[in-house]
Amino acid sequence: MNLLPALLSLAWALACPSPLGAAPAVPPPRESAELAARYEAVSTPQFIQGQKLISLLSIEPGDSVLDLGCGTGRLTEQVAKLVGPQGKVVGIDPSVHRIAIAKQREAAGLSFQVAGSDDLASFASGSFDRVYLNYVFHWIDKKEETLRQIYRILKPGGRIGISTGRKDQPSQVRELIRDSIREVLGKVPPDLFVSAFHLTPRELRSLAEQAGFRIVDFQILPFSDYAKDPEDVIAFLSASSSGRFLSGVGEDRRERILSVLKQKLSKIQTNRGIVMEHPAMLLVGEKPR
Repeated sequence: MNLLPALLSLAWALACPSPLGAAPAVPPPRESAELAARYEAVSTPQFIQGQKLISLLSIEPGDSVLDLGCGTGRLTEQVAKLVGPQGKVVGIDPSVHRIAIAKQREAAGLSFQVAGSDDLASFASGSFDRVYLNYVFHWIDKKEETLRQIYRILKPGGRIGISTGRKDQPSQVRELIRDSIREVLGKVPPDLFVSAFHLTPRELRSLAEQAGFRIVDFQILPFSDYAKDPEDVIAFLSASSSGRFLSGVGEDRRERILSVLKQKLSKIQTNRGIVMEHPAMLLVGEKPR
């Protein structure tokens, strides 16, 4: 599939409150072995953006690194090559099915385990030189606590890397999603899950600084590419959200929305496919020495 990094941000939160206040709760995943395998097949956009994030972290041979929300471990495996045989890389993810795929990549100095942001207390203080969250931070409900725990487990001078989608970025596909929901339901119900992207650049920086990090790099990177067809778009949205996309309104209404959305997407499809564009926020913070 020729999926773009921009697909990560296709479905935006609609009139969502600030995460610094009371953000909507993220619904539980509808994970399965099939969805995990599909994610492995379509996760190239996350992998591409993750490579850029890793390049900003100045990872060195011998470093100890935690990949929080590693998915199926594609990026984690690349990081293990950077730290070399003297380093250590740990990938954690709450999905049993994604970790099952990731464990096939295990090697000397590279390990995976089922765990999430709520399990960081199991790591000793000052355990890691680098911790990164590649398109994971938006799924975390307790963002402030997670950042405090990451600050604790980093060594002095250690760095955190975060890549995530940006709230309120205009997008043609975003508008089609809005239109499709309203055409079927008349409005956007509060229980309908559209996206986990609720952070503005200012809010992301503020969260990191409040946790004690010094911001050493912050970038908004434009991405543009093509999805093959409407089915390609929806398959990605379902897999990357662990089945959450358009959940919360019942399967019948969800299918009706998807049917309308496919029709609308087909109208903007060209010979190259369906164009998508959206910037990603990349933040690198450092724990003072």
